[in-house]
Amino acid sequence: MSLPTALTAHAAICDDLYEFMLDENRFLKASARALDEAFLNRKRALLASLTRSLEAVRAGACRPGSKTPELRVAMEKVQQIILKALLLDRENEQLLLKSTLQPKPAAGAARPVASQLQRIYGKFR
Repeated sequence: MSLPTALTAHAAICDDLYEFMLDENRFLKASARALDEAFLNRKRALLASLTRSLEAVRAGACRPGSKTPELRVAMEKVQQIILKALLLDRENEQLLLKSTLQPKPAAGAARPVASQLQRIYGKFR
């Protein structure tokens, strides 16, 4: 696969992944609960396709004479999408962490007064 073709496909996958992350962000904000299995399967599939497209871009970039000014602009565009996705992913991780943490227990039982403790321990001597 040529580098321009691989880069175009990679940019499309990055856009799809970013859109998915926006959906994930909306879901986490609206429901305040963990993702369901359908979301996770969709995410795994997108990440697998991202890995394959990245390998194709790397293979195309290794060829001599493959870096033209047009391709550099396309690469910078992809990098910007990835940076936006990383920031959004960080926010999603924080939302997911908040939704999965156990709530703090309410204030426990009142502490016994010292005289009560002395009386209780006095019974067992």
